[in-house]
Amino acid sequence: MDDVQAPSKSSHVFLWITSIFVTAAIILFVYWYMWGRFETGTKDAYVTGNMVVVNPQVCGTISAIYTDNTQLVEEGQLLIELDSTDALIGLKSAEAELGQTLRHVIKLFAEVEEYKAQINIKKAELKQAMQDFEHRRGLIQEGGVSTEDFEHSENSLSAAIASLIFAEYRYKAALAQVENTTVLTHPKVKKAEEDVQRAWVNFKRCHILSPARGIIAKRAAQVGETVGPGHNLLAVIPLDQIWVEANFKERDLRHVRLGQPVRVTADFYGSSVIFNGNVMGIEGGTGSVFSVLPPQNATGNWIKIVQRLPVRISLPVDQITHYPLRLGLSLDVVIDTHDRLGKVLPQVMTEKRIYASSIYSKQIEGVQEVIDRIIQENVSTSLIAQEVP
Repeated sequence: MDDVQAPSKSSHVFLWITSIFVTAAIILFVYWYMWGRFETGTKDAYVTGNMVVVNPQVCGTISAIYTDNTQLVEEGQLLIELDSTDALIGLKSAEAELGQTLRHVIKLFAEVEEYKAQINIKKAELKQAMQDFEHRRGLIQEGGVSTEDFEHSENSLSAAIASLIFAEYRYKAALAQVENTTVLTHPKVKKAEEDVQRAWVNFKRCHILSPARGIIAKRAAQVGETVGPGHNLLAVIPLDQIWVEANFKERDLRHVRLGQPVRVTADFYGSSVIFNGNVMGIEGGTGSVFSVLPPQNATGNWIKIVQRLPVRISLPVDQITHYPLRLGLSLDVVIDTHDRLGKVLPQVMTEKRIYASSIYSKQIEGVQEVIDRIIQENVSTSLIAQEVP
């Protein structure tokens, strides 16, 4: 019986290599079938977010700067101070004008009472003139009074009637200025109060506050510079108002739906930090459409180019608070498309504020105390609720 020839060493190596490739192919196929075909990703993704540019609301000269680039500020923190000399003078002038207006309106109410009293006086004078006239008219037939005396009484009666009519018109004119109002609700007083409020707000606006919590960037303000509305002083980057803008090829978005989970890694932190985001929406057009020079495809030398469509991805606030990101950082994005039952288009937005700042509504705080003080200094307590019936 002939000896069976043992397999050569090269045959064993070939079998091992073949088995390795087959195993790897099986593993890759299983991975693709179970996970890979449900994932779509891109490296063309960047951190995007709000950049709040701070402008002055009034004209003025910068007298102090309290922050600089890379510094973290809180909402409502003082950033820049404008010289408030002119604003303070305007506020004091408005306060004085309010006090003068209050005294003027009090005088208007007093004039109504004065003219009312004058009407009563004129009525008494008219009654006396009528009595004198009737008395003399009865005596003129008997020669008890002279014709001259009778004519004087007749003229006095006519003058008394005219004087009463004149007093009544003056009363109506005075009443028209204060009717259905009180000292505090009179239009002139309200206008003066509005002037105080406006001057107060202009004074407060000399102190430029941060509209949000974030990092200071692009500071252009300089001490001694005269600025006004529309002048960019600096920018605040709210670190909790950022998202991802991933530019996917159009053919990779076939199964992308709103709400799908997204795995995001940043070169800034490396692959050890994974952000768990979600698809917020897909832009309404490609980047080329919104460029300065949009493409003109209706030409003879047209060449098809695969377009990219921006996809907006939200990031958890707790994660970006623990691992802050900066605008423009590069990201790797992978969308899990297992759940394909979601919507492609978002729902119609309700009237709900997405971003807001409370610093502007606070500018008028404190002015009512100033107005109340001026009222107390210029109006008696008994006159505050006085109203002409």
